[in-house]
Amino acid sequence: MNDGLLIIERIIIESLSKKERNIEEIILDTNLEHSLLLNVLPNLLMKNMIRYTRGIYSIEKDNCFQWLNEINKNDHVKEEAKELFISLVNQYFTKNETNKKAITAPQLKIQKVWLTREEEILLRSHMATLEGFFIGIKASRKMKPQREKTFEQRVVFWGLSQYSDLIDGVLEAV
Repeated sequence: MNDGLLIIERIIIESLSKKERNIEEIILDTNLEHSLLLNVLPNLLMKNMIRYTRGIYSIEKDNCFQWLNEINKNDHVKEEAKELFISLVNQYFTKNETNKKAITAPQLKIQKVWLTREEEILLRSHMATLEGFFIGIKASRKMKPQREKTFEQRVVFWGLSQYSDLIDGVLEAV
């Protein structure tokens, strides 16, 4: 397998990594439509990533380390991040006025700001605190799982770069 996964395939794999499921349970956990699952699940079966036995889908554990290493290679994770970020930007700019204040409404904030060395150190400290916050949440879920659905996860981005480096990156892509 030389390909990464489509975001739709990733959410299915994430769902099945929590527990084996029938197609109705996958629908409830991923919020994907039945017809879409009927098109995507056979691809995952052909890639030997999942198994189907008596109406139940599960992760193919026999060779999962091989394909997990492949799908989590930097190039594939980079493509997933781009796909998610583009989707967030599109959602943010197409949301209507009534959804702007909803707690689940997409949020996107971008700031271009000059920072002193001390201010940048402080910002990086806040970013590390945020990272620690998410690590703590994930650890607590492992010890005390909640009945959360995979599709209800929040996707959070943060980062920092020099403006000129971002422009150079755009120019390299052209």
